[in-house]
Amino acid sequence: MNKFYMNGKLIHKASDHNTKRCEVEKWVFLPHSDFERLKANPYQEHEAITAASEYGDDGLLIEAEGFDYPRLSMFVPDAKSIYERYHTSEPELKLHDMIKDTVEKIAELAHTDKTDFTSADMIDMDEVESLVKDAIVQQLAMRNDIKMAKNTDIGVDFQPDIHVEAEKLTELKFYCPLKVQRGIQPTFDEDGEDEFFEDTEELSDFEALEYESEISGAIEAYQSDEEENRGIMAYLGDRKRFADKVYSIFPSVEKVGDRLLGVFTCHICGELDSYEYDELLKELSGQALDGWGEGFEQHEIHTSEGDIYVSFYDTCGAWDLMTEEEVKAAPESPSEDVSMRM
Repeated sequence: MNKFYMNGKLIHKASDHNTKRCEVEKWVFLPHSDFERLKANPYQEHEAITAASEYGDDGLLIEAEGFDYPRLSMFVPDAKSIYERYHTSEPELKLHDMIKDTVEKIAELAHTDKTDFTSADMIDMDEVESLVKDAIVQQLAMRNDIKMAKNTDIGVDFQPDIHVEAEKLTELKFYCPLKVQRGIQPTFDEDGEDEFFEDTEELSDFEALEYESEISGAIEAYQSDEEENRGIMAYLGDRKRFADKVYSIFPSVEKVGDRLLGVFTCHICGELDSYEYDELLKELSGQALDGWGEGFEQHEIHTSEGDIYVSFYDTCGAWDLMTEEEVKAAPESPSEDVSMRM
């Protein structure tokens, strides 16, 4: 038999194990480090109250009583399985029971020296197909980003048998400063020696504006097939704190006043609470620093004046993500004459 492990807290010579029935109003998935800190210090303030670890299996059941720290709390081993069971539809449970029954039948027959089995003889495949369709529809209907889903099977082959309508998405933009560098063509003295050591020069905001089209084209070319519909969110969809709320994230650049800024355009379903909003900002900062942005800045962009490199994260300056409202409210930079490229 396979060994089973769980984290738990055993009470020495417990007098009883009385329980209290609790209603879980909300599930919040935390990064593992946040969860471990909350578990180690249950009385600390935290915006996410009632939590399961994103990368672990355990959780905390918390009653905040209106405060921003746990007034009552309980460690819940294997909370992830409880969450997944809660989101398991009735057709999935029936499929699970069907599999268990089939296993029992095959195991029983195996003891009569029968060794080979045909699955179609053991399982009603029409029932399996019907249950799978119903399970898909019910799972879709449970998502926040799906308005309606229903099984439209009329028993005709090659006809659509699932109808789905998605909730409308709202657009949320975040802007960040760019660092644009241009490669310096080496110059040599009379002896053919390199006269300088720097191989790049940082462009001013006004100079960077001249390369808007080239940078936009490079971002489009850098996009992979997996990013066609969801942008870089295609790689983050398994993170449960975002799965139903943030549909897509597309990087781009945009001229704002006299500056060229980096942009992360997010398409959101519903509204983000304060914790989800902060987590989205952390995710975008990470993508700018060492995720998508790190890969993009290593790709040269060819221009008539030489190759340029664009970073969405400047570690040397004051870097921050700004909303569209914050960008519009910011004072404009003083104008500067910039000679146009030919």
